[in-house]
Amino acid sequence: MPTVLKVTTKVMNTEVTQYTTGFKGGKSKNHKGVDLIPKSTSETPEVLAYDAGTVIQVQNLDGVNESTKNPGMGTSLAIKHADGTVTRYQHLKYNSLKVKKGDTVKKGQVLGLYGRPTNGNSTGPHLHWDISLPVKPSEDSIKSTFCGETRYYVDPIPYLTRSVKHEEEKIKYKVNASALRVRKGAGMNYDVLTIIKRDTVVTVYEVKNGWGRIDPSAAKWCSMEYLKKV
Repeated sequence: MPTVLKVTTKVMNTEVTQYTTGFKGGKSKNHKGVDLIPKSTSETPEVLAYDAGTVIQVQNLDGVNESTKNPGMGTSLAIKHADGTVTRYQHLKYNSLKVKKGDTVKKGQVLGLYGRPTNGNSTGPHLHWDISLPVKPSEDSIKSTFCGETRYYVDPIPYLTRSVKHEEEKIKYKVNASALRVRKGAGMNYDVLTIIKRDTVVTVYEVKNGWGRIDPSAAKWCSMEYLKKV
């Protein structure tokens, strides 16, 4: 039986969804995301952007003529967000996409329709949704490559239900790099504020997508990849 999931940060225009295959599920145990279906199997809800960002990949496949690099993804798209995360939406309805590569989208913007009928590597209608980080996180992850970049896919359920908890918060770390850049936000796209030297001890007050905020009241972030617990 599918597990009921209450989605508070919606990626489909339906209050409650169910999910079948979860993170690291399926026969291969290498499933990178979660397969979402509406509570009512007769629904064809709109697919929504998880957060603001830029569309970096789009493909529109009809389930038959799939001579493309990633046929398994079916009609799909990917969005890169300001903090460096990438979210992917797969098996949407053919010819339902509302965006194109290079578009800037807002959180909650309609991207297309739920795939009915399904397409790509799919045994039935569902929305495959996954989220990947640009740096290796402390949480369980799957390392892969997408759009020429190394990505770390993590369990998407906590991100959808806003129940992410981090053991790293308010813990002291030592810088484990010769020079570590401190940025204005949690991602490589943010401006560099300063550089801290190796063996400097910092306190992490918040963790987001593999980045730690090292100031209790200001946006000063650095990559957790170069921090080691004291």
